[in-house]
Amino acid sequence: MNSATVVRPSTLTRIALWLSILIVTASAAFLILRYAALPDVLPVHFNRYGFPDGWQYKTPARVALPVFVQIALVATFGAVSLLLLSRPHGELDRDAPDVRAATAAAEAVALIALIWVGFQAYAAFELAAMWERERGGLGALYTLVEITGIVVTILVFVRAHLKLGRPTPRPFNADHWRLGQLYRNPEDPALFVPTRDGSRWTLNFGRPVAAALMGIFLAGGIIGPFVILRLLLR
Repeated sequence: MNSATVVRPSTLTRIALWLSILIVTASAAFLILRYAALPDVLPVHFNRYGFPDGWQYKTPARVALPVFVQIALVATFGAVSLLLLSRPHGELDRDAPDVRAATAAAEAVALIALIWVGFQAYAAFELAAMWERERGGLGALYTLVEITGIVVTILVFVRAHLKLGRPTPRPFNADHWRLGQLYRNPEDPALFVPTRDGSRWTLNFGRPVAAALMGIFLAGGIIGPFVILRLLLR
């Protein structure tokens, strides 16, 4: 197979994607239905007694902020999953170690997206309730749900690590390694390759996908918070 192709995602990956889209749709519908009932001026800051001492005018963008975060999560993690499953050339053996590694990694990314899309749905519900009662705090349950999300995310990472397993070391070729640990081989279609000692997996930086993945994570970590703050402070 010489043409570009995509590794088939697992059933769990596809389920996670469709559930994420369903949750985003439900969150948007919920906030649209609650919009008219919300006060025209939203309390956004509270003193230590729980009473509001800061307000902002209600706008569609401000109320829909959890949905914007959800869309960003689905778009970002969906793009990462697609990049992980991409393969530019070469034979596609679904039982090959690098293909199984890509499938496991994409599955973990999709599950993590689902976890935090679901959390944002709960956040939308609690925010609307807080704005309506005009009292501070999202409640102890909000903190518990957030902690649960963190714990489940860690479990997803552990599960992915176990599925990836320990790779089989490849014969060492000095031309394919940069700075001792960075693998770069444009002729190798695999995105995931064993490290030099075979103790873990690393990325093939000879594929532009590896740089794209790094760019997405950097953009998400830098641009994402900036956009959210701008929406909150409009």
